[in-house]
Amino acid sequence: MSPPKRTILFAEHQKLGARMTNFAGFEMPVQYTGIIEEHMAVRTAAGVFDLSHMGEFEVTGPHALDLLERALTNSAARLREGQAQYTLLCAPDGGTIDDLIVYRLGAERFMLCVNASNIDADREWLLGLNINGADFRDLSNETALVAVQGPKAIAILKRLAAFPVDEVPRFGIASGEVAGVQCLAACTGYTGEDGFELFVAAKDAARLFAEVMATGAADQIKPCGLGARDTLRLEAGLPLYGHELDRETSPLEAGLGTYVKFGRGFVGEDALAAQRASGLKKHLIGLATDDARTIARQGYPILIDDAQVGAVTSGTFAPSLSRPIAMAYARGAERPAIGSKLEVEVRNRRIAATVVARPFYKRGGK
Repeated sequence: MSPPKRTILFAEHQKLGARMTNFAGFEMPVQYTGIIEEHMAVRTAAGVFDLSHMGEFEVTGPHALDLLERALTNSAARLREGQAQYTLLCAPDGGTIDDLIVYRLGAERFMLCVNASNIDADREWLLGLNINGADFRDLSNETALVAVQGPKAIAILKRLAAFPVDEVPRFGIASGEVAGVQCLAACTGYTGEDGFELFVAAKDAARLFAEVMATGAADQIKPCGLGARDTLRLEAGLPLYGHELDRETSPLEAGLGTYVKFGRGFVGEDALAAQRASGLKKHLIGLATDDARTIARQGYPILIDDAQVGAVTSGTFAPSLSRPIAMAYARGAERPAIGSKLEVEVRNRRIAATVVARPFYKRGGK
């Protein structure tokens, strides 16, 4: 087995005393001072994340949009320059290859940010669909990604940016200098909070990271690891590939139908249309254990009327809510209603739980 890769910011993580873990083939910080402390910093102030393990592809030229319209469930043709959208790659059977964000940087220039674990698979899949010869470049190794998230994130970046970063709309992207470093600043994130994801040349990442940390010190900014990123995204009800999404699960089953634009002939459209017409066989739901103590973790069975109907996909203690939360798939033609009761099998014990709405947490309150 080959050793894990390291991002360009590995030395910064060591300086800050990060505890490292292997994730998607990379040695990444799981936490610095503690997951709950880092989580709450993002909810109340700001946090900085190294996301340089993520993949970036550039698709350009007169056939770029043709490729994306064939490959993606959402319609990139709807994007204006400077806009981004959430979208998915599907196999012909409707299973999910990956979920990603596509950014329109010009009339014939797009960037895709894909999951670290799927970089190779996504690249080969897109190249296989590139029958008209769009210009395709994998920029993953030369690009770093620093996310600044939280209610004070924009104010911190405004002090560093040479352009009006506070005027970039949600799911917008702008080019300019931040801390003297040329960036693509995207008003996107995976935490349920305001903030930006800053795409920079790998050689400039350490400078950017350090400047953001120094400028945000007065606002109690904290470096944050993958542990806090996971608790934040789960509170926001956001799917994670390998948990809520995989080759056996369609975007419709994951509750992501709003990001599927039919009538365009994308790969997997026929299967998804048939699934929509015949009805879904499983549904993604939110759960809360009734005792407010027991954590329903990934893989734990869920039961309705003594029959196993599915399993938990993600579960954790939610620091913002001071209680455990989980997401799970429930098999059946009908989605279990909000407020309905079921059980989770936890180490051979059955724990009562209630189906609850997602997201579990929204900006500005519970």
